[in-house]
Amino acid sequence: MHSVSVTVEPEQYLAGWRSEAGCLFIPVLSEARVGEQAAVRVGIYGQTIRATLFGRVSLVRRVGRPALPPGVELQLDRASLAAAGFLAMAARGEPVSFKERMPRFAVARRLSIEHGGKAFETTTLNVSEGGCAVRWPGQLPLVGDVVTLRLADGLFGASPRAIVCWNQPGGSTERSVGLRVLAEGWSGRSWRGIVKGIAREGAHAA
Repeated sequence: MHSVSVTVEPEQYLAGWRSEAGCLFIPVLSEARVGEQAAVRVGIYGQTIRATLFGRVSLVRRVGRPALPPGVELQLDRASLAAAGFLAMAARGEPVSFKERMPRFAVARRLSIEHGGKAFETTTLNVSEGGCAVRWPGQLPLVGDVVTLRLADGLFGASPRAIVCWNQPGGSTERSVGLRVLAEGWSGRSWRGIVKGIAREGAHAA
């Protein structure tokens, strides 16, 4: 998984966005290969809106010229299309009311995480069917890093993978990370089941 953060001019974003195909060209990651996955935190100059987009590299331009800079084209996943569309609205100067997240619930729940070959316990700040925000001890992970969540003990406990969408330093004791849970198979269903159970218990909306 490649990860990068980039801020582009409005005209550059609009030139690279093909809404009908769900593709976005960005002038970064030209060392990537077709078929590889990437997470890109995209901002627009002059706008406060930012979004993390996920996709698979569908084209690589390693050598370019001023009108055609080097970079990659991403075939965005379905969950990233709305965010890419909101970025296009911002680039055109249209008013945007954008929320880069699903409805979520404020709840402190113990969670086991594996990252970089290390396992540790932490606490959620909020959860949704799409992911969660957690307190993060130690050095912050990079946007695009993949982590594993341990939802239960034992051999058959669900262990969904998640991707880091954002990180927030916030001081020595207030570091936090946003995770997007990959909704794959039984592990993904297990995560959604936990969130639905939290909602039924009457947790407050975040």
